[in-house]
Amino acid sequence: MNNVSPLRCLSQIFLPKTTKATAAVPSAPTKDEIIQNVVDQFKKKSNQNKFRRQRLSYKITVSRLAKAGHFSSVRDILDHQKVYPDIKDEHFTARLICLYGEAKMSDYALQLFDEMPDLNCPRTVLSFNALLAAYFPTKKFDIIVELFQELPGKLSIKPNVISYTSVIKAFCEMGSFDSAISMLEDMEKNDVAPNATTFGSLLDAFYVNGRLSEAENIWNLMEEKEVIPDLRCYNSRLYGMVKEKRLSEAMEVFNELNDKGLKPNTCTYNCLIKGFVTEGNLKETKKWYTTMLESGCSPNSPTFSILISFACDNDDIDFAYELCKRSFNPKKKLSTKVIKKVINNLVEQSKVDKARELLELDNSNRKLLLDKLIPSAVD
Repeated sequence: MNNVSPLRCLSQIFLPKTTKATAAVPSAPTKDEIIQNVVDQFKKKSNQNKFRRQRLSYKITVSRLAKAGHFSSVRDILDHQKVYPDIKDEHFTARLICLYGEAKMSDYALQLFDEMPDLNCPRTVLSFNALLAAYFPTKKFDIIVELFQELPGKLSIKPNVISYTSVIKAFCEMGSFDSAISMLEDMEKNDVAPNATTFGSLLDAFYVNGRLSEAENIWNLMEEKEVIPDLRCYNSRLYGMVKEKRLSEAMEVFNELNDKGLKPNTCTYNCLIKGFVTEGNLKETKKWYTTMLESGCSPNSPTFSILISFACDNDDIDFAYELCKRSFNPKKKLSTKVIKKVINNLVEQSKVDKARELLELDNSNRKLLLDKLIPSAVD
């Protein structure tokens, strides 16, 4: 056990449950033993300067420990980092603050931020921004606002565009849209220029919440300030147009995106596909799906879910079947409900061989469930 890498050791926790035969092996370690070994090995590897620079190793280990509910182990390995001289480097400590945030341990992120002076580590806007970010995974948006209002004056920290963007996003998540907009005035007063990410946060919130006219005003303000919209901004605008069933205007936004030299991504095409699905236009829906593939964009789970249900509802079961086959990928998991809908339609049309093929392609545990739900598809 002692020579097993922490990541490899930790991965055993996420393997399928052991069979009776393997469980009977006396030497098989318990989950707690595996976790403790991960912690011990991680702390041992942390002695190496090179390892402490490996952001991904830290991120993966913390993520998996948190997912397994071993928060005390997360605390153990991150608290251990204080023994190294790196803790005096604000970039390193800010990383630890962010890791606490990703593990949804925001209270510990704040505790580490408060300890920084005692650790001889400077506190600037860098670690302040890391602290704000640490509260987003726990959705404690009110605390983000409180920290933004209290800490800069108390610690003589000047908020930058990242700080303001964080608090704007927090206000938007809280539904305090007027407060979010007011922060733009505060930025101007303090000579902080908003960027595309700042406006993207505002556009996301206003378009998603159906506040189209206000969102368009924000778009115009962005142009007045000569901030060049990025793809996220265009996708938000496209989403807003589609949501309000203004598909012709959505197409204008799509064309403008191309004119600006921005390459549409999966989210872009999903918006258009959703728009034509809402209109009940199967021909245009299939056309845009084909265009999506030809552009090199990879469909994701939302793409397949929307298309498959729409194809079934429009009695195009062959299209639904082809989509289902393409969708069987560990990263593109469809719900059992969607798969069941396709198989039911195939069976109803006496295409049992295709139904059976879908069951055989589905390597997930739900295969047994589907077999029971639709026995005629496998008889």
